[in-house]
Order: sequence, then structure tokens, then C-alpha cells
Amino acid sequence: MKNILTYFVLLFTGLLLFSCDKPAPTELVNDLTDDFEVEILTKDLNDNYVTGGADTSGIIQDLTGVTNLISVSGIKLTHDNKTNHFSLAQAFFFDKSKPVKYSNGRLLAFRTISPGDLKFDGLEARTVPYRIRYRDMGESLDTLLGEKYVLYNFFANIPDPFIYRYNSLISFEFKPYLGQGNNMSFDIATPHEINGNIILNGKKQNRNIEAILEWNGKGLKRISVIVGVIKQGQINSIPIYKIRTRDDGRLRIPKRFFSELPFGELEKVVFTFVRSYENLHSSGNNELFVSSQSIHSIVIDIP
Repeated sequence: MKNILTYFVLLFTGLLLFSCDKPAPTELVNDLTDDFEVEILTKDLNDNYVTGGADTSGIIQDLTGVTNLISVSGIKLTHDNKTNHFSLAQAFFFDKSKPVKYSNGRLLAFRTISPGDLKFDGLEARTVPYRIRYRDMGESLDTLLGEKYVLYNFFANIPDPFIYRYNSLISFEFKPYLGQGNNMSFDIATPHEINGNIILNGKKQNRNIEAILEWNGKGLKRISVIVGVIKQGQINSIPIYKIRTRDDGRLRIPKRFFSELPFGELEKVVFTFVRSYENLHSSGNNELFVSSQSIHSIVIDIP
């Protein structure tokens, strides 16, 4: 179990805050069989990350414009034909008066505060250190931004009895300390569980890899798929593309999206399906960006 959890924690580090390192402009792809939008998240596999440690929130956008973030996730990880299930709830309150910057002055993130007590489904969230790792001028750095609120269930209600319920509601309560704002309480809607499947065709030595993605489409709005890779001898996933497509249950990713990858350095490819709901709650001085997502990540050896 320890090995699986270690793999899981490191796999998802690219899903939160990495896009503070701004991605390239969105490229609209009009394929003969599918229409989908693609963002290039990483062009250099050796200089690619801003990560939030063990975060697995599925938030895949720049959060520097968000005042506060509330996130709940139902997560599945499939590897070697075995699927593990996890639940996660998190909250981040950013102090916009305390920016953290790269050495060239570009904004990286904001420090966080712990302004009150909060609960998910009646369970009081714990405060834990919130660290991010990032690269600056080619150097790997580690920074403590403050604290975040968290509940997570990795196995048999350990360490918390929080359960993410799909296609349902999760209650949220926030009681700020004196002078920190108004009480807030509301229900967070959760999407239908997403279940993905991958058919990987071709071989890396022939540079003709293509992927057929299948999932339980609901025909509602759109879903995201993060395509990442794992280098040989490593276990952390490097996000390459973010794809937005119709929630219709099928997508073909042509070989041109894989042909330029340095397959000699790579061992596995990771496909992460994300079906999410997002909205904004405001009360007095408190503005909360709320994100709820079903995530299914599938790790496949590159043939």
C-alpha cells in the first residue's frame, strides 16, 4: 500500500498550480474525426514544473487570480490493471498582499493564511503546511507558502473519514475568526463519476503512437484530459497537454501529438480524465472559488 500511495501522491503533483508557469496560448485543433482544444503545458521536460507537493485537486489553471479556493475531489488511479480510490477536500485562503515571485520579478504565487474553522460534510478540516516546488533559473526550489486546510481518505477512512459522493451534494461550513469575515455555509454539487479507458496503438521506436480515449460520456458540457509522461527511473508525472473536449465518451488523439516526444527518455504515459463543476460564492469580504471534480488517472507503459 505504501508504494501505491507514494506513486499516487507524486503522480498528481502536476495538477495543481503548475500552470502558474503560463502555458502557451490555446491551440484549436480541428481533426478529421474529433474537434478538441489543446493547451501546451510543457515544452521542456527538464524545466517544467510548479507543483503543490501532495496536492491532487485537479485544479489545472492559474490560481493567482483566485481570492480563495475550495476544492473537493473523487480520485481514481489505475495502474497495472488495479484501481485505487481516494477522496480529497482542500481549502486555500490567499493573502494578496504577500506575493511570492521568481527571481526575475514574475509572480509565482501568494502566501496563504488560516482565517477560521471550516468543515466538509460536518468533518472539521485540519491545517497542514502548504509547500510548492518550482524551478527558477534552472534551479529546483522548495517554498513554504503557509497553511492549507485538508481532509483526505486514502484507504479505509485513513487518515480521515471523508468520502466524496458522486452526483450528490457535499456540505461546506466556514466560521471565520473574529474580524475575518462572515460565516458561510452551502452545498457543493458533485459531478457524475468519470470512468476512462485507453487504447494505445503503435510503438515508440516507430514514432507512430496514437491513443483512443473512451469514457462514460454524459453529454453535459465538456471534460478535460491531461496527458502527461513519466521519465525512465522516475515516478512523478510531467503534464504535456491539457485537452478540452465534448463529454461524449470518445476521443482519438492523433500520432502528431506524440511524435515529437523524446521517447528514448520516457517510460510511461499518463491520461487524467477530469469532469468538474466550478462556481463562485461570495459573502461580505469572503469570495470563494469552488471546484468539485471527478478524476480518473490511468498510467500505461509506452509500447
